[in-house]
Amino acid sequence: MIALNGVAASSGAALGQFFLLTTEIPLSSPSPSTLSIDEEKAALTAAIDFVGKDLSDRAERSHGELQEILLAVGEIATDPALLEEAFNFIDQGHTASYAINQATDIFKELLLASGGYLAERVSDVANICDRLLCRLGGVEYPEIPHFTVPTVLIARDLSPADTTDLQSDKVLAIVTEGGGPTSHTAIIARSRGIAAVVACPGIVDYAKSHYGEMIGVDATTGEVVFSPPLELQSRLIAKIEKIRRRRESQVVRTSSGYQTLDGRIIPIYANIGRQEDVKVALEAGADGVGLLRTELLYLDRKDPPTLEEQTQIYTDLFAPFGTKKVVIRTLDAGADKPMAFINFDDEPNPALGVRGYRTIVDHEDLLRIQLKAIAAAARRTEADVWVMAPMITLPEEAQRFVDMAKSYGIKTAGVMIEVPAAIFHADEITKICDFVSIGTNDLGQYLHAADRESAPLAGFNDPWQPALLRAVHLVAQAGLRNNCPVGVCGEAASDATLGSILLGLGVTSLSCNVSTLRDVAAGVTALNFTDIQLAAVDVLAASTAQATRSSARNRLVSLEELGL
Repeated sequence: MIALNGVAASSGAALGQFFLLTTEIPLSSPSPSTLSIDEEKAALTAAIDFVGKDLSDRAERSHGELQEILLAVGEIATDPALLEEAFNFIDQGHTASYAINQATDIFKELLLASGGYLAERVSDVANICDRLLCRLGGVEYPEIPHFTVPTVLIARDLSPADTTDLQSDKVLAIVTEGGGPTSHTAIIARSRGIAAVVACPGIVDYAKSHYGEMIGVDATTGEVVFSPPLELQSRLIAKIEKIRRRRESQVVRTSSGYQTLDGRIIPIYANIGRQEDVKVALEAGADGVGLLRTELLYLDRKDPPTLEEQTQIYTDLFAPFGTKKVVIRTLDAGADKPMAFINFDDEPNPALGVRGYRTIVDHEDLLRIQLKAIAAAARRTEADVWVMAPMITLPEEAQRFVDMAKSYGIKTAGVMIEVPAAIFHADEITKICDFVSIGTNDLGQYLHAADRESAPLAGFNDPWQPALLRAVHLVAQAGLRNNCPVGVCGEAASDATLGSILLGLGVTSLSCNVSTLRDVAAGVTALNFTDIQLAAVDVLAASTAQATRSSARNRLVSLEELGL
C-alpha cells in the first residue's frame, strides 16, 4: 500500500483502476532552420490559426465558467504580441517550433513576475505552446481518451482545454500533482460533479511505477492510496454508496428556500454565465441566481455590446426565473480577462492594477451603459434584480456605485468583498449597500499572497484556512449589525460542509456551482441551525485549515451519513 495526500478539491470518493495522462510533446531544437523565413512564419501562422479555432470550438461545446476560461485562453493563443515575439526568433534563422517555445517562455516569465491573476495564466500559455508544438511537429496532441470503463484520471495537471470533452460518467475521480483548491482543474471538477484531489506530490511518479494496481481516492480528506487494504476498500465502498443514495434522493425545498431541521430558511442560489446555464440552474432547484457573470458578453468581441444588445440578453436571462432573485455582477475586466476594446496601460504589477470597478476611471461609459441595460431588462421582467460591482476596496467606491446604479432605477445595489482592505471597511460598506457578496476565491488569494494555480502554495488557498473564515465572519457580523444581507458566491459555497459553516459564521445565503447545488442543499437540510452555529464557533477557534475542517466534521456528524 502506498498512501499519498493532496488537497481535497471536489468532494466524493472512488475505487478502481487508474489512467495516467502522459504528455509526450515534440522537442524544439535550437539548430538553424532548413526552410526559408517566410516558410517558417507561414507554418507558425497556420498552427496558431488551427489551435485558436480549436480552442474556439471547444468553448462553443462548453458552458459556464469553463467556456469563459476557454475564451480567455483563445485570446492568449491568438495574441498578435505572441506571434510577433516568435517572428523575431524566426528572423534570426530559428525554426517555428523553437521560436514559439522561446516566445511562450518569455510570456510565462512576464506573467510569473506579475503574480496574481496573470501568474495563473502561465499554465494556459504552457498548454498553448504544447498544442502548437504538436501541430508544428505533425503529431496529435495527447488528449484524454474516451474510457470504456469508469476510471480514475491521474495527470501532472489539466488545462481547461483538456477537459472540454471529459466524460463525467466515465471518470471516477481526478488526481493531479499540480493545481490548487481554486485552480482551473478544481473548479472544472466541481462543475462536473467529479471527485478531485489536487496538489498531490509524487502522484505521477507513483502512478508510473504502480500501473495496473487498484487505487482508492477519498476527496473529502485528500487521501490517495495505491493497492488499498480491504478495510479501506470497504470504507470507500460504503462512502460511494452513501453518495449514490444521496444523489438519487430528492431534497425538500420550501417555497421560500431550503430549510434546516429546526426551521431556518436558507436561500441557495446558482452561479451562471450564459443562457444555457439557466435551465440547468432551475432544474437543480436554485432559489435564483447569486452570481450572474457578464464577462462572456464581452470576451470574444472587438467592441462592446450595444445598449440594445445587452438589454435583450439580460431580459432573456432574467425572465425564466419569474419573481426569483437574480444578482448580476457588472463587468469584471482586467489582467485575467482582457477585453479588446479596453486599453490597459503597462503597469509594474498588473495583477494588483486596474480591474473590475477600477476600470471606470477611464471607461465609465461601459458601466453606465451596462447599468442602463440591466435596469431596462429588469423593467421588462418580474425578476427581483440585484446588481453588484466587483473589486470594491473603499467605502467611497461603494457609495459611488450604489448611487450610480440607483440613478438608473435599479432598486437593490451592492458590492463584492474580495479585496482584504474591504474587510476592515465592512462596517461602513454594509451601511452603504443593500447587500454584499463575498468572493472567497480572490479574497483567499489576496489574503495569503498565494497564486491560485501554484501547487506549492495550494495549502494557502484552501478555503478552510482560518484567516479566510475569520474574514468572512467579520464581514457577516457587520452585515448583521447593519441589516445588510451577506452572501458568498466563491468556490467555498460549493463545498457542502463548508457552506454550512459559512452560514454559522453569519452569512445569509450561498451561491454555488449548479452541479454542487443539490449537495449543498442536502447538507443544509440535514442539519440543525443551532448545531451549525456551534460548529462555526469551534472553527473560529481553530488555527490550521486541517483543524477547522476536522472540528466542523466532528460537530456536523450527520453529514458523514450523506457521504459529504
